[in-house]
Amino acid sequence: MKLTFATWVADLSARGHGVLAASHAVPIQLWLREPGDYGSVLHFLARGTTVTLRRYAATDLTTLVLRSECDCEEHRTAGAGSRTVLTPGAVPVDEVVLDGAALFGWTGFEAGLLDVPTAAELFAELRHELDGRAADVA
Repeated sequence: MKLTFATWVADLSARGHGVLAASHAVPIQLWLREPGDYGSVLHFLARGTTVTLRRYAATDLTTLVLRSECDCEEHRTAGAGSRTVLTPGAVPVDEVVLDGAALFGWTGFEAGLLDVPTAAELFAELRHELDGRAADVA
């Protein structure tokens, strides 16, 4: 079976990760809540010549309530939409960065063109490195 963004996200969900709505396939960007009641938040991003995995504290997420411009009674009672976002000023607890220019000779925007299987492999490698750092600190 060919790995697509949908199947990758489904696999991550099956392993207990909460996949947040801001995740998308092109360019690859994942927002994940790690398993557990107080799971931290992972942000995987492929842009330019770098691929980055950041870990944020669970408390760095907040809900942004989206209201209509008019904010009239009819729209308020219909219910406002919401979006999960990072709290302004949130700083990663840890991060690992793959420098594609140094490792692969990327010169401009190659990270943004990664296919899903390659991105999934890089995510696994960066996650392993990030988890290793956390174990060293503990």
